[in-house]
Amino acid sequence: MKTLRRGAGAVLLILWTVSAGAMTGEMASVQRDVVEPVAVAQHSVGPLSLDECIDIALKKNRFRPAARFAVEIAEAQHKQALSGYWPRMKLSAAWTRLDEDPNFVFPSFSMELPAMSMAGFNVQLPPIAVPEQDIRLMDKRVFHSSLDLVYPLYLGGKVSSIVRQADYGVQIANHEARRTDMKVIYDVKRFYYGAVLARGVHEIAKEALARLEITLDLTENVYKQGSGRVKKNDYLKSKAVVENVRSFVALLKNKEKLAKAALVNTMGLDWSMSVAPSAAAIPFAPYRTDVKELVADAYRFNPDWAKVNAGLKALEAKICEAKSGRLPRIALVGRLQHIENSYDYGMVTPENKNTWTLGVGLELPLFTGFRTANQVREARARLRRLEEQKVLLREGIALQIQHLFLKMATAQEQQTAAGDALATAEAHRALTERAYQCELMEEKDLIESQILESLMKARYQKVLYDHIEAQAHLDFVVGQEIHARLGGEQ
Repeated sequence: MKTLRRGAGAVLLILWTVSAGAMTGEMASVQRDVVEPVAVAQHSVGPLSLDECIDIALKKNRFRPAARFAVEIAEAQHKQALSGYWPRMKLSAAWTRLDEDPNFVFPSFSMELPAMSMAGFNVQLPPIAVPEQDIRLMDKRVFHSSLDLVYPLYLGGKVSSIVRQADYGVQIANHEARRTDMKVIYDVKRFYYGAVLARGVHEIAKEALARLEITLDLTENVYKQGSGRVKKNDYLKSKAVVENVRSFVALLKNKEKLAKAALVNTMGLDWSMSVAPSAAAIPFAPYRTDVKELVADAYRFNPDWAKVNAGLKALEAKICEAKSGRLPRIALVGRLQHIENSYDYGMVTPENKNTWTLGVGLELPLFTGFRTANQVREARARLRRLEEQKVLLREGIALQIQHLFLKMATAQEQQTAAGDALATAEAHRALTERAYQCELMEEKDLIESQILESLMKARYQKVLYDHIEAQAHLDFVVGQEIHARLGGEQ
């Protein structure tokens, strides 16, 4: 009976460890939020394969539309930058009424006339006094309209620099959208196989409980027969262990529901739905490649690396924009003007009512208080900072890939050992059962063989999950999965 209690405790420990390993990240957050005093009716979907779950997630996950709107924003900003190449036209119109007609007062003056020669005599004529004149310029009611044109000829490279920055901004937004897609695929993978693992561990626990119940029935029969081999104290302790395992099976059932809830949430489905994975077990496919190849692929496909490269080019264009503050700006300007006024004299003669002008404007900055020089310094400092961050990112990507590769390689080695151990445990349990039926083995030997088999099954499932989770994480870091699935842009 001591063997039974120790074995049951070991089963509890290993099954709890395995199930807890799959309940990470979003599963844990779902677990904290779940309260089950009342059963909630769920609409079951499935069984679904991994590819079907990924396809649904790529259509319904709400993070993807948010990333796509970021791309749309960047594209709109790029088009705004391109508008700098186009002429700007502005139509303006206004109707005004003055309190009085505008006028111009010409002051009075005296006009001296030159002397005139008459009959051989010089005659000096008296001066002529010109009185003050009040001249009306226009009617007090005026309608004025104008069409203005500004066409940039040369802006010192400012517009082209802004366009380049906006273009790289679009690239950065696209890379960020690709990263969101990769994260969705990675989450679906680990939660999908997490649900498969939780279901498998739950089945192992139920199988262990069923065997312990059979053993408890045998113990009860022996106790009630009064042979003395089993005491009441041993029977009660065994029953307590079985009931403890039964409660743990209920907990594993809840964990299986939480794993499916995490998968539903990642797929973007309604919380009341339930998805049943169609995979009967976690597959095992050895990953045969070299670390150097993976690192090289990451520098080709990893969106974070591509974002940094695009950011460096954008900052180079930012330096050119800052330098353009020292250069002249030349533009072609024109204006078409119309004045509607009832008066045809003064300032609003028919010739002045419809006019046009055309010219070339020049703006040359002479002194800006060292603002341009400091803008150039700022842009260069930002560029150098990002260059240093690129070095850190390069080393970080390589280190992360190396870590995941070693983790996956370890899981592959463990799979071989765990598989051999499981096969040995199954053979040992089958042999022990036959021997027990022939009364060649004691009851404790049968219990030990059954418990050992359950431990090996749980351990093997955990090794398979660790391997496929590391493989999915490696695909996420390298960026190959989304490139292959969506024909990703490099």
